Amino acid sequence: MSIKYRNTCSDIEILVKYEESDAAAPYRVNIQSSKNPLSFGNILASCDNEAEAVKMADQLCGFYAMAKTNGYYMKGKNLTKADCDDIAVSEVLRQNLTDDQFMQMLNRQSV
Repeated sequence: MSIKYRNTCSDIEILVKYEESDAAAPYRVNIQSSKNPLSFGNILASCDNEAEAVKMADQLCGFYAMAKTNGYYMKGKNLTKADCDDIAVSEVLRQNLTDDQFMQMLNRQSV
């Protein structure tokens, strides 16, 4: 496994890793805590090409910043906020939401 892309985003690192043994979707979007860089992190998405995986990684960084501004924090593979349903990051990435659509999702969860 090799790291193809790294984005330090606040208190998390978003990585695109290449797993040669997976022919169908070898590029994996992972998150890990910046405070524990030796962990293997959590896989949030798998892609068949590097460009798509890097796009997801960058999108995740923007979404994470918006979520933090709205009181959410990352817990495992979910965005979490007291008195709100967890938001599965993998689902958000799979849906390829715009920034506005993601903000609407955050606002619906907070009501």
